[in-house]
Amino acid sequence: MNIKIFKGDFFEIGSQQGKIYSKNRMSFKHINIDHRLFRNQLRVYKKYYPDLLEEFKGVALAGKFDENNLIYKFITEEILQFTNRFNLQKACTVFGVKSQKGIFVGRNYDWRPVTEKVFGVYKVVNPERNSFIALTDMGITGVSDAKPKYLFYNSDDAINDKGLFIGINFAYNYKWSYGLSCIHMTKLIAETCSTVGDAIKVFKTVPLCCPKNFFIADGDGDMAVVEHTSKKYKIIYPENNVLIKTNHYIDPELAKEDAVLIRKPTHNTFLRYYETLQKVNARGEKFLLPDVIKILGDAESCVCQNQHDVKTIWSLALDMKKRKYNLYWNTAEKRKKQILKL
Repeated sequence: MNIKIFKGDFFEIGSQQGKIYSKNRMSFKHINIDHRLFRNQLRVYKKYYPDLLEEFKGVALAGKFDENNLIYKFITEEILQFTNRFNLQKACTVFGVKSQKGIFVGRNYDWRPVTEKVFGVYKVVNPERNSFIALTDMGITGVSDAKPKYLFYNSDDAINDKGLFIGINFAYNYKWSYGLSCIHMTKLIAETCSTVGDAIKVFKTVPLCCPKNFFIADGDGDMAVVEHTSKKYKIIYPENNVLIKTNHYIDPELAKEDAVLIRKPTHNTFLRYYETLQKVNARGEKFLLPDVIKILGDAESCVCQNQHDVKTIWSLALDMKKRKYNLYWNTAEKRKKQILKL
């Protein structure tokens, strides 16, 4: 798989992306701005992530896009999707294991099958921040979005040069607030954090706009899940050296607000959670990196999804201590593999 590399400061990186968006005929002409939403979101980004606004200015100038329309689109899109299209039903499974052999993380990103045709990997090298590799679904929400003019470089998963991993899992809750988009939260943490502790400090101060779960692991062997409703968050730590996150809230307080079985009574989040736990426990202290893909890539299980409406798009098998990062795709079929290097 070809890995796109963006180098430079925020404006320069934005300029490189803007040229790609322009070539792909992306358009920001027909944007109906909700000025109250724009004003409040812009206030958040100016306070907590002004560098990203500088990056968006680079996108706009290089792509010859209307700057206000472009910034509005990128900083409000998640809220607009959440309020208008809450029928989106993402899945995903991620887990971490500490054994005598090391610290391992496994991740399945599950989304619309069409995403498999357009998802990508890119690297950002910014002298002002941590370098990182990101995996992106390119902003896909459905079949109609799978066209070059709709694709953009978001950050669903990221691994930085300090050995920190952060990935997003869908959460089911009815609340939203003014705050960063989840993909921008992932990017901000990848750029600025070295440890799980650093990342948690970001969540203590920076607001999130919509419900999401974040799995974070570092090279020291620390792991945590941030369960977020957008109004409040809770931190989940490993039990017996195992940490698993699917799509239901684990924290007792947040579990009372969980809407997953209201939105989709047939959701398999609990099945995936306990199947993963069972298989991880079966290996115990003998757990090794190859065991990760054995769990994630088992086409007979519900952890590896291959349905008409949701499919495992990519899988990650990470050795956090040795900094060995394996990417897989076509996970349930003729599996392909690439080693990710920072």
